[in-house]
Order: sequence, then structure tokens, then C-alpha cells
Amino acid sequence: MAAIQIERDARTNGVEYFDPDETLITALKRAIAHQQDLVVSVKEQGELLVLASRGEYFSFFKDAETFFTMPADEVNFSVLSEKDSPRPSADTTGRSLNELLWQVAHFSSNGRLMAGCYRDDVVELNAWPNLSRLPHTPNATRIASLLASHPTSITFAARLLKIEPSELYQFYSAAHCAGLAKAINRKAEEPLLEPHRQQNLLSALWGKITRL
Repeated sequence: MAAIQIERDARTNGVEYFDPDETLITALKRAIAHQQDLVVSVKEQGELLVLASRGEYFSFFKDAETFFTMPADEVNFSVLSEKDSPRPSADTTGRSLNELLWQVAHFSSNGRLMAGCYRDDVVELNAWPNLSRLPHTPNATRIASLLASHPTSITFAARLLKIEPSELYQFYSAAHCAGLAKAINRKAEEPLLEPHRQQNLLSALWGKITRL
């Protein structure tokens, strides 16, 4: 269904879309929606520990862009049971999950618009991304300032700021995925996500987790 929608929109307005189901985005949102602790593993790249129960994540990989742009079918997702979920010490703090979702969407976008977002959306930024810690495009601060003060359509914002629409698509995709931006001219399209199936986990990550 998503692929059909993407193809139809691409024909009608020339926008190139990416499907979150083919990236890490949907799998991560499934875990977050159901408070499931998850280990994401990519062969020869490393692992990602998502503690949805704590709203945090810890990364153990070589390169963020390479890891976050791996196709979903080349990634192993292992759900930890409540009994097996690691418990980092109280003074050990991971990074927030909205930062994780921003990064995955930012790298997956590469100038494309995420399916479920549209170029005629009137977008309001309801919280600023921490651009000092997050990957972003050159005009991200200008985009954030505009959308935070004056909700604006993506196409008009590109003309107003005199920047390429692809930069707006990338910012909007990341901000929307992270829950920092929303379209105020239409009802949100949020699919219901089933929880991940419980699995037993055997991972080299255990040694790293015990040192947290």
C-alpha cells in the first residue's frame, strides 16, 4: 500500500519519497510504541541498544550514517524480555529516542520526503531539535526558526528561504519522525503498529552492557 501511494505521488508532483518500512524507522517505532527493549544488529557494523522502557538508547557501531541507512531486511532485531533487559546504573544516561529517530530519518531521507509527509503540508515545529548534537543540513537553523514562528507549507518555505526543496524534505522528514513537527492542515496519518515478537538474545553486546 505504501509503495502504491509513493508511486502515485511521485508521478503527480515530482517528489521523491522513501518508505519508512524499508528503513529502521518502522521497526524502531514499533518497539517504542509498545515499550519493548530492543537490540538492533548489523553484521560487521555493530549494534544499537534501544531501551524503550527508559526512553533511551546506547550505540555500539562504527559509523552512524552507514548503520542507520541499512535496509531493514539486512538488519537483525532482537527483543529483550523484561527479565533479560539490561539495567544500566541510575547515573548512566543514554541519548533520547527522539534523537535516534531524527538521525535515522535524516540519513534515510538524503533529500527525499518520508512517505506520510507531503510537500503541501503546513508544518509547525513544536520543539527545537538539538542541532549541536544531531546531523543536519546547512540551513537547518533557518528552517527551524521559520517553522517554529510561522507554520508554513514546505514548498512555500523553500521559496521564502531560497533553498532547495530537498533540504526542506530532509528537515521535515527528520523532525516529523522525531515527533518535533506536525502538519496542521490535515489529520495525522499514523498507522497502528504491532509489537515485535519476543525472542531469545545471544549477543556480544552483553559485555558492553554490563559496563554501563
